[in-house]
Amino acid sequence: MALKSATLAGLEVPYDVWMKINDFQDAIQDDSGATYLYLRGEGRGTPATTAIGLLCRMINGWPREHKPLQRGAAKLGEQQPSRNNMYFNYYASQVLHHIGGTNWQRWNPKMRDYLVKSQATDGHEAGSWYFPEAHSTPGGRLYTTAMATMTLEVYYRYMPMYKETFVDRAP
Repeated sequence: MALKSATLAGLEVPYDVWMKINDFQDAIQDDSGATYLYLRGEGRGTPATTAIGLLCRMINGWPREHKPLQRGAAKLGEQQPSRNNMYFNYYASQVLHHIGGTNWQRWNPKMRDYLVKSQATDGHEAGSWYFPEAHSTPGGRLYTTAMATMTLEVYYRYMPMYKETFVDRAP
C-alpha cells in the first residue's frame, strides 16, 4: 500500500521492486494464488494471510477477472466476519469491498452491525472495542479499537479499485 501510494503521489518506485514483490508473493501463494501463507513452506495459509495476499495482488495490478483472485475472494466471501480476529476482518473487508458484488453486500452489514453492537458503552471504555485474540494480547484495547475503526471506514476510505471513476465534465 505504501509503494502504491508513493507511485500515485508521483514518486518513482523502481520496476525491480515490483518484480521482487511478485516473486515473494509467488513463493507464499497456494492454489495458484487463491490463498496465501504467512511464511514459505508453512503448510496451509489462514483466512487472514489469504486476505492480505489477495489485497496485495489487487494493489499490484491483478485484474478483477483474474481467476485466482476470483476464487480467493469467493472463499473469503463464504466466511462470516470473525467475532474476535480484527486483523482478518480488516483485510477481508478491503478485498470484498474492492471486488464488490453479492459477497460484499452480504459481508458488510454483518461486519458493520457486529462492530456497532460490540462497541463498549460504559465508563472510560465507552466508544472502544476489545476482543481477546492473539493480536490484542500485546496491542490491547488500543489495537482492537484501531482495527475496528479502520474496518468500519473501509468503504469511506477506499474507492473500489475496479470501479469506473467518475469524471467531472463541467466546464
